[in-house]
Amino acid sequence: MSCIYILWIRQLKRYIRSRSRIVSSLGQPVLYLVALGFGFGPIFQKAGEGSYLQFLAPGVVGMTILFTAMFNGIELLWDKQFGFLKETMVAPVPRVLIMLGRTLGGTTVAVVQGLIVVIVCTLAGFRPVNWAMIPAAIAFMVLIG
Repeated sequence: MSCIYILWIRQLKRYIRSRSRIVSSLGQPVLYLVALGFGFGPIFQKAGEGSYLQFLAPGVVGMTILFTAMFNGIELLWDKQFGFLKETMVAPVPRVLIMLGRTLGGTTVAVVQGLIVVIVCTLAGFRPVNWAMIPAAIAFMVLIG
């Protein structure tokens, strides 16, 4: 179990220490919200009922989580290239635990980024239809991440 925890905490530390990664992970969703949400919002309202931001925000959150999961896979390739993966694979622990620790770390980072984007979307004017569905949305974020 300590193997899973150590690799999980490594992923979190790499995320927290990389300020550029945090800022860039917010840059694209904010750009989509500002350019598309507020730019096309009036056109969307003329066409029918509802707010374009209500339509756009869940997709932006999902896109953020998917991109984070994809970059997690790229980090695995970086670890392989620099030899860290080889060093962890020869450790006297089952390989399943190694991959589980990396996966849980990446999932945690993806969910944190998703929650940050949900907060930004809420500040921009997004309101969930049913606040009771937020735990189900977080569970879905975990499955995607």
